[in-house]
Amino acid sequence: MPESHLKLADLVPVERLEELRRLFEEVSGVPLVFTDADGQLLTEMEQPLRYCGALVSDQARGILCLRRRQWDVPEKDIEDAIRARREAGHVLQHRCRGGFRDAAVPIDVEGRTLGYAVFARTLVQPPDLDHFRQLAVEGGMSPEVGERVANEAIIMTPERLQAVGDFLRIITGLVASAALDDLRARRILDLEQMRDSLIHMMVHDLRTPLTSIVGGLQTVVDVDYDPELVRELVPIAVASANTLVDMVSTILDLNKMEHGGLPLDLGPTNLAEVVGLATSQVEGLARERGHTLRTDLADACPSLAADAEKLRRLFINLLGNAIKFTPSGGTITVTTACEPDGVRMSVSDTGPGIPADQLDRIFDKYAQVQGAHPQRNSTGLGLTFCKMVADAHGGRIWAESELGHGSTFNVVLPLEPTTPTEPA
Repeated sequence: MPESHLKLADLVPVERLEELRRLFEEVSGVPLVFTDADGQLLTEMEQPLRYCGALVSDQARGILCLRRRQWDVPEKDIEDAIRARREAGHVLQHRCRGGFRDAAVPIDVEGRTLGYAVFARTLVQPPDLDHFRQLAVEGGMSPEVGERVANEAIIMTPERLQAVGDFLRIITGLVASAALDDLRARRILDLEQMRDSLIHMMVHDLRTPLTSIVGGLQTVVDVDYDPELVRELVPIAVASANTLVDMVSTILDLNKMEHGGLPLDLGPTNLAEVVGLATSQVEGLARERGHTLRTDLADACPSLAADAEKLRRLFINLLGNAIKFTPSGGTITVTTACEPDGVRMSVSDTGPGIPADQLDRIFDKYAQVQGAHPQRNSTGLGLTFCKMVADAHGGRIWAESELGHGSTFNVVLPLEPTTPTEPA
């Protein structure tokens, strides 16, 4: 998860926040709760009447707010305005009806507020119970509610409230900052492990076509260039060399596309022809793996304004995945169809399938699918490239799969790109 999207509970486990809340209350005698940056409750709340409903959101029980006309109906505009008023790094305070001084300590990490430690309501002096009974009646509640709210408030001078808040701000800031440092350290270790795994997988991916090239050409030399073996092995070596070039180009293009530096070379493109070229390039590999390769290509679809070379490589990646992950003797089917505003291409296989909970992440960079084909290793860059190319053309790509029943990868492309040809 990017650091800009981190929440308090992502950094500090709720159990740790609960322990901090309990210890602080025992030492200081000041009840508090922890919330996220939007005021959603994270820790236990022993008595909802103690807390300001404009600072804490507890949808399960509701919290009385004397600004509201009803017990559990939030007023988001008021709550957002209260948070927006505070000065950076200071305790958030506002005065509520009845003389309450409601306060929340922002938990800031590197200039971003990740959450709040919200105090129980405070009063400068013991409450006037008759006054609070009247406030409750005015809010449509029984007078006893007003009395209970008043009795749950703690008595604290503004100076002590500020001092306790400043102390808590320092403590929570240190805890959150230390947790962020720990998270970064763990991410560095994860990145190092990913780097080592990636190097291993790249070597694995590159070695396969290299072995095919070297082995085929060495056999040709060993048999003194026998014409029959030359006709059989040289095309396989050429196809493997093309695969190798495509893999290297994919790594380079991914870096360029991520930085918006890879424009599309658009021109009239017949999808059936592009798919046909890609299919012919992998026929030898499919035959070597014992697969049946079937095609059902629509020949009446209009031409696309597309980058034919990048689409060819997109289809090569999809076909290569299907061949790699389908057991020997399986079937791979390629189909194209005309859509109302574009064309559709699908690659289906009879492989082991992809777990449903991983379908959304298979196009992520370096993603590794667990459980579907653990005996295979791959960099995971091919599908990332496919998504980037589809996105750059204003199209979309997705996978459908069922464990034990194979997978289908679908690509839909518009006749004209609907996004800039230099994707950011």
